[in-house]
Amino acid sequence: MATIGIAALQLDLEKSGNLTRLGEEIAAAKKRLPWVELIVLPELAAHGADLRHAEPADGPTERELCRMARAAGVWLVGGSLYQNEGGRTYNVAPVIDPAGKVLRRYRKMFPFCPYEQGIAPGEGFCTFDLPGVARFGVIICYDLWFPETLRSLAWLGAQAILCPTLTNTIDREVELALARAGAASNQCYLVNVNGAGRLAYGRSIVCGPGGEVIHQAGVGREIIAVELDLDYLARVRERGWQGLAQPLKSFRDHRLSYPPYEPQARSATLDALGPLTKPQPTR
Repeated sequence: MATIGIAALQLDLEKSGNLTRLGEEIAAAKKRLPWVELIVLPELAAHGADLRHAEPADGPTERELCRMARAAGVWLVGGSLYQNEGGRTYNVAPVIDPAGKVLRRYRKMFPFCPYEQGIAPGEGFCTFDLPGVARFGVIICYDLWFPETLRSLAWLGAQAILCPTLTNTIDREVELALARAGAASNQCYLVNVNGAGRLAYGRSIVCGPGGEVIHQAGVGREIIAVELDLDYLARVRERGWQGLAQPLKSFRDHRLSYPPYEPQARSATLDALGPLTKPQPTR
């Protein structure tokens, strides 16, 4: 049986200065649950959404996350942090192996505009392999609202998608629906880990490849440890969940050209929506 043990850490954190706490939580999770091989933190876990804490790639925060992964002997998706490059700031999720090496840096494709100001969008998809076990994809928070991100990762071979999140708005219920729908339509595991307490609304969710809820957290601190069964996932993709829909095969076999993705495509409807700005009082 091909399985992988993962732990999503839904943590009640401060607005900044959380590195020591993160190291303690990672070490404790691995000590208590030695079968866990991969740990995922919430979005902006280390320093929150303060742009003054932005660092270059391989800066002190990322190096400390590498040390934590190496000390615990786990794969680590270090939530995310702001990183600077070429005069731009990105929201970046580092993927770190058990030796403490950064294998990937995923830049959030869809910053939460117009609210997440000053953050440049990333342009590349991110997958990584646990050799002989599974291929994972990474997205960050608002990326979940764009089904193209999930479908592209499934197309690239992702069997499980990890989504660090920091949500403290009333649309959390909608995100849970999106997570379930994304897992079902792409026949993949989806792990959406939110912060908790003062900064976020919790309710992290782990979904299976039929869109089923494996676990949904409450609103406080919670260590969500699950085993992902890759043999079960392969069976769902082959036969359909409960012997029903096989969406990946249908998508593969119907070579439809989608109007929004044609070169220089424009939509009169979308163009008429106006600029992307913060809503103002209506009176």
